[in-house]
Amino acid sequence: MNKNKQAKDKTRNNIFAAAFDYLKRTTDINTQQELADRMGVTKDTVSRIITARTKVTDDAITKLQTASGCIFNLQWLRGESDVMLAADPDKAPVADNLHESTHIDQGSLMNATIAAQQTSIESLKRELAKAEESAKREVAAKDETISVLRGQLATKDALIESLQQQVSDLRAAIAEHQEKDSLGNYPFTPGVADNGERVSTEK
Repeated sequence: MNKNKQAKDKTRNNIFAAAFDYLKRTTDINTQQELADRMGVTKDTVSRIITARTKVTDDAITKLQTASGCIFNLQWLRGESDVMLAADPDKAPVADNLHESTHIDQGSLMNATIAAQQTSIESLKRELAKAEESAKREVAAKDETISVLRGQLATKDALIESLQQQVSDLRAAIAEHQEKDSLGNYPFTPGVADNGERVSTEK
């Protein structure tokens, strides 16, 4: 059921593209923007329909029919008929018109399908190129961040080393100061006994 609906939606997209291709060959509508202006929608809407990125709504079909001057068979636009053009009894018999319309439909539909696929491929290529460029920028930004962090880390390592050296110097100064204080508080001259006799320190 779902597959049938998807196939129907795709067919209507192809029909819309075929109708646009026919208008470009037979009317003054030459671009997607011109068709969008006639339909009263945005160019992006027309582009997404032609490239089958969004389905064709009944409202879009009605607007396309109005924009074309009602030259198409409405049932064909809905995917319910093989006759492309609306019957015009003033120009040709119905039988001839049916034959001609069917022939135009097949050729235009095939060309439009190929064009839509090519447009879709080009669109995907552009999106991939943008994604690749974005990824490169992100990698470059992260590399720059890493470089900055490494510089900061090196600076901190140098600071830590400097502080450690200062602590070591302070400890040495404190030890030296304590040693001098200890010698200054000793009541006798080094090497002299309590009774005033010099004591030999040699063994």
